[in-house]
Amino acid sequence: MTEETAIASFRRVSPAILASARMAMANDIPDTSKSEISHLLKKAAPILGIDGPTYHALDILLGLSGPDDWKGTRRPIVAISNAMLAEYMQRSVRTVTRCLRRIVEAGIAAYRDSPTGRRFVDRDKGGMITSGFGLDFTPARVRLEEIKESVENYQRELKASKDARRAVTRLPRAIIDACEEFPEKSDIWRSSAQAIIDGVASRAEQASGLESLYAEVLEYAEQRFQEHEMSSAGDTSVTSTTDTIPKIFSDSNERTRSIEPDIIPPDDGSAAEMAYENKPEAAAGDMQNRLRQAEKTAGDIQGAVLAAVSIGLLQVGCRAAQECVSVEFRRWSDVVGAAEVMRRMIGLSEAAWVDAVGRVGRTAASVILATVLEKSLRDSYLIAKPGGYFRAMVDRAVDGSLHLSKSVYGLAQSEMNTRERRAKR
Repeated sequence: MTEETAIASFRRVSPAILASARMAMANDIPDTSKSEISHLLKKAAPILGIDGPTYHALDILLGLSGPDDWKGTRRPIVAISNAMLAEYMQRSVRTVTRCLRRIVEAGIAAYRDSPTGRRFVDRDKGGMITSGFGLDFTPARVRLEEIKESVENYQRELKASKDARRAVTRLPRAIIDACEEFPEKSDIWRSSAQAIIDGVASRAEQASGLESLYAEVLEYAEQRFQEHEMSSAGDTSVTSTTDTIPKIFSDSNERTRSIEPDIIPPDDGSAAEMAYENKPEAAAGDMQNRLRQAEKTAGDIQGAVLAAVSIGLLQVGCRAAQECVSVEFRRWSDVVGAAEVMRRMIGLSEAAWVDAVGRVGRTAASVILATVLEKSLRDSYLIAKPGGYFRAMVDRAVDGSLHLSKSVYGLAQSEMNTRERRAKR
């Protein structure tokens, strides 16, 4: 029997709304669980264009759905009035109406309107829905595999973008260091690297071009090294004190030189962090001095914020955030790498994120972001506006009144208490 999904006459219908209604009428629906679909839809939120208040509304609706309604022939219908949802979200009814429309147009829910417009769910003694009107999340079940594939592709693209961004930041440094070791090739390598950065718009293409150039640098260095070894063979009376291979070609990750100004990587929001690592130039102008002073201040703030926060404590305290972004916080770089996804999850604008990085440092901003995401995932009612909550924490970090260690410790303690209660059951 085909299910019927009615759309009230007062609604302004769009093609996306009709498409969701058609998916809600499907009978061949894959089984899933409430926890699986919740995590999946939260990961897919950036892809579906769901953020801010809409993400908050989605989180509440998924929480209200019945766990058994996501299996078999049942329909995960959520019946809650716009007024009640507005009260939960601390938003206006008009905002809630727009949020629900965005969820439906995203293709993960469908309107299931009653003739009177009232939303309700009737169940039999076995808990199955006999009749229900509200928001039907059957389209999310229908699109389960499609959404999974989209999330996997999105995460791959995000990782590729991050790797390319790191390459564009790292490789110019290595090439400049090689120029110092091999002056005869300096002009060629510098101009080639600058041409790649200036002439290619795509970050991935920039990374590919720089990697090819760096491979040539390595090949030349290896050739020079072999020539040096051959010229030194059999000479036992003289000990060479010059290492032909530059330090950058070793496996060490330590930096021993500053970034030369000749090759200028594009500014991708990490410029503040990179500039903080630079050594000040004696002849720098007033503007450069002011920038370096601001960066030093951001570094000091970052040190103060993270002074009592260990990566182990963050790992225990932010379990839900790690599950949501599919990244385990084993190193600080893991937290920084997940920042872009976490930023989108709480609906924080890119401008606000760049501002926060410039004020408190990238690592501190990422840890604050993880803390806010964890709190919003645990209790969406507690933080009505995660983006605003993040900005407020950054302001407190700047004026020295933020005690991040207490927040993370409280989250970790709550997690441990929850585990103990589960173990006793």
